[in-house]
Amino acid sequence: MHFDTSNLLIHRQRSATNKPWLECWVADSVDDVFRGIHIAFSSTIFRLAMKAHRQGYNTTEFLRQLSYTTLTELNWGFVKHHKADARIKSGSLLVRQLTVFMVPSWRQTPLPCGGDVYICHHIKMKTMQDLQGHGIYIPQADEIKLYENRQGILYCDRCYTEFRVDFKSYGEAGNAMFITKWMDIGEGRDLDDPKWISRKKDSDRVSWPKIDYQRGSISAAFEQTAKFMVDSLLTEQDKKDLLWEKSPMPWPEYLKGPPKEVTPYFMVRNGRFICLAEKEADSL
Repeated sequence: MHFDTSNLLIHRQRSATNKPWLECWVADSVDDVFRGIHIAFSSTIFRLAMKAHRQGYNTTEFLRQLSYTTLTELNWGFVKHHKADARIKSGSLLVRQLTVFMVPSWRQTPLPCGGDVYICHHIKMKTMQDLQGHGIYIPQADEIKLYENRQGILYCDRCYTEFRVDFKSYGEAGNAMFITKWMDIGEGRDLDDPKWISRKKDSDRVSWPKIDYQRGSISAAFEQTAKFMVDSLLTEQDKKDLLWEKSPMPWPEYLKGPPKEVTPYFMVRNGRFICLAEKEADSL
């Protein structure tokens, strides 16, 4: 495992020491900021980083603590790898998180046999099959070598989050699903900033107001490049750690059959999810 973030370690150790939780820890936990952004995020460090930036100070250490380096997990039947990076662009904190799932190459549908996909508080897939339910195209194993992501950047209409789902073959080593998401967290000035409060758990209610922003603007601001290469964020060590064939935890026998077929309840149109039930109701 490769993990080096003091901020997350502080959060993990606070329970073991039986010391009282700091108010900021409690607030982040109650607001579920760790799911809304990532496991190592701290609202306090976020505000300190943005204040330091506005005052012209070096923010390198703050940004390091708002990021986390590679974590690779071995699961039954698949390997999961994730990491996050934070940058300040045009006075706003942007965060990119990469999650990669490697499954065996013999698996016809290249989805892990467990786990979930949590994009934000408004887009949550409780099972991997929910990706198909959301209208995201999942290529079959024999398609992956020539696969091209035609859906491109997807984005939330209730918070400033963009993401894409890509697939890549690594031959006999396995097939990988990449979920890359980019988030605009805001300037850190005002606790009522919509970019910040949409990261809190309460924003998952249906009544949360919709927002509008240009598709692809967050990822473009973060990457500062015209073309995003799906595996460009992986180091050679990352690729070695992802090799499914080295995992001591094989695919469970009782799950070796084909996955259940999922009837889509959303369709993807211009990067957003359209509820099929609402679409049908509108056509009546």
